[in-house]
Amino acid sequence: MATACFGGHGDGVISGPSSTPRIRVLSVPAGHDYVRHAVGPASGVEVLADPVLDPAEPTRWWPHPALEAAERPEVLDGTDLVHVHFGYEHRTPGQVAEFVAAVHARGLPLVVTVHDLTNPHEPDPVAHLARTGHLVRRADAVITLTAGAAAEIRRHWGVDAHVIPHPRLMPPEITEPHHRGRLDTLCDQHTRFREPAPRAVGVVLGSLRAGVAVEELLAPLVAALPPGTRLVVMVRSDALAAAREPGHPRYAAAIELDRLAPAVEIRAHEHLSDADLCAALAGFDALVLPHRHGTHSGWLELCRDLGLPPVIPAIGHLVQQWGPDAASYDPARVTAEALTSEMYAALLAALDGAPVPPRSPDAEDVTVARAHGRLYREAVRIAAHDADLHTRRPLSSRRVVDPAHVSPGGGHRTP
Repeated sequence: MATACFGGHGDGVISGPSSTPRIRVLSVPAGHDYVRHAVGPASGVEVLADPVLDPAEPTRWWPHPALEAAERPEVLDGTDLVHVHFGYEHRTPGQVAEFVAAVHARGLPLVVTVHDLTNPHEPDPVAHLARTGHLVRRADAVITLTAGAAAEIRRHWGVDAHVIPHPRLMPPEITEPHHRGRLDTLCDQHTRFREPAPRAVGVVLGSLRAGVAVEELLAPLVAALPPGTRLVVMVRSDALAAAREPGHPRYAAAIELDRLAPAVEIRAHEHLSDADLCAALAGFDALVLPHRHGTHSGWLELCRDLGLPPVIPAIGHLVQQWGPDAASYDPARVTAEALTSEMYAALLAALDGAPVPPRSPDAEDVTVARAHGRLYREAVRIAAHDADLHTRRPLSSRRVVDPAHVSPGGGHRTP
C-alpha cells in the first residue's frame, strides 16, 4: 500500500518534535474532504494514501481494500493505526466483524468515527446499525460529531464516544471569496438602504439517491416561497436522464421535476468541481437540504464555509450540528399544507435572519486535528504497552477514556 502523505504535506515530512515517531494512519477512506481537514493538519500523523483502484479514475477509493483485511491481511502492512469513517456498506455485518478481528489480531488500535447512525443512502437502517455496532463495540476509540449522536451511541452499545465537531469541508481559498462577497452585499444593502434583489432558494438533489426527497418536498416548498423568491433545483443530468425511464426507482421524482418546470428552474449539470459547486451555491440566498433521513451532513458545513443560510430537515442531529437559531422543518409532516406552513416560516428565518455566524474555534481544522492526534497517540501507546506485556486486555479496560468532549459552539462535555 502506498504511504505517501496526502493533502499539503508535499514531500511527506510531518511537522512536530523529531523525537516523536509519526503515526501512520490507515484511514478508510483517506481521500475525502472531511479527512483532509479533520486529520491532515495533525502534527506527527501521516495519513496513508488510498490505493489506486483504477488508473482511469485515480480519486476513487471505494470499495476500500483495507476492509478485506480478514481475507487479505497484507492490506494492513506498514500502518500503526486503523481509522474507519465510512464506506463499509458493501460489507455484511459478519464481514465487518471479521475485519475488526483481523485488525486486532495484528495488534493495531482501531478508531471509528460514527458519521451516520442512519445511512442517508440506504432505505433500511437495520443492516447499517449492525455493521456499525461491530465497529463501535470493538473500537479502541469512538468519535462522533454531536452530543446527541454520542448519546445514541451510548444507548445502542453502551460506549462513550468522543465528540469532535465537523471541521471545514472546503479549503478557505475556495469558499472565502464567496463568503466575503455575501457579507459585502448584505452590508451594502443595509448601509445604502437598497431594495434587495430578487432572491433565489436552492435545492441540490445530486444523483437522486434514495435518501433525497423530491415528490413529497418540492411542491410544498414551491407553495411556501415568499414573494420575490424563486426556486432553483440542481440535479445531475445523467441521474435525471436515467430516472426518466419507466421502472426506475426515482421515476416519480423525475416526473415531478418535469412537471414543475419551467415555473421552477431545473438546473441539470454534469459533475462539478469543488470550485464550480461553491460558485453555484454562492448564487443562492438560502439552501434547503432535502434529506429524508440521516445523522449529520457535510452540506451544513459547506453552508457554514460559504456563509449560506441553510433550511434544515429536523432529522437525526442536523439541527444540533448547525447550532443555535437553526431554520428547520419537519419532513414527516403528514399533510402538504402543514409542511408548506412550516417551510414558509423556516424560509423567512433563513432569508431574513442574521448572517451565518463564523465557525466555532473548536471546529476549526487545527483544533479538530489536534484532538485526533491526541486520540491516536493514546491509542497507539496503550496498544504498544499491551504488546510489551504480550497480552490483549479486555476492551473495556483498553479503550481510550476520559475524552475532552466538545460540541459545536461550546466546550462542555456531553451529558
